[in-house]
Amino acid sequence: MNLSTIIRHKIYMLVLLFMLPVVQSTAAATEDDYKNPLGCRDTGYEFNLNSLELLAKSQGVTQSMYFLHNLSAHKLTLYQMKGEESSRGTYLNHQIGVGEWAVLSTTEPHMKFICTVPDSTRAYGKIVRCADNIHVCEYTNVKYGLNNKGNYWLVNSSTKNGAIREVVRYGIIPAV
Repeated sequence: MNLSTIIRHKIYMLVLLFMLPVVQSTAAATEDDYKNPLGCRDTGYEFNLNSLELLAKSQGVTQSMYFLHNLSAHKLTLYQMKGEESSRGTYLNHQIGVGEWAVLSTTEPHMKFICTVPDSTRAYGKIVRCADNIHVCEYTNVKYGLNNKGNYWLVNSSTKNGAIREVVRYGIIPAV
């Protein structure tokens, strides 16, 4: 080996040595983004066939707050499915960006959604299994202000920390 080859190898090793902490911190941040926010429990929902069912009253509370994380490589659209008994009122259809979180506040005891991803051949997208494409957790002991009751998307599509900040900004305190 000549001198220039040895120098090149040493420079390469130094670059790798300095890049390792950067790669590790990026991996840790990504891994942390997949964890539930503190106090958010894996309760109050179930996956049936391709759909997601939110069961807010299963924990005996009157108002629930759900954090939903898009795990797919595409923008995910949730279309609310209503039965005959609840055909009135607005639909709570929603889109969540790739890798982002959304927050739904609800007083409904039972809500059902179907998940779709964009498909140029279908107007509403391609139906996918919600269980494979979305992660859900529920805050069951939430303290709401007087003006925060009802069914609405509290956070449209944001990072996990951004979603938590928006919830606190609205004056809703998720109890741990």
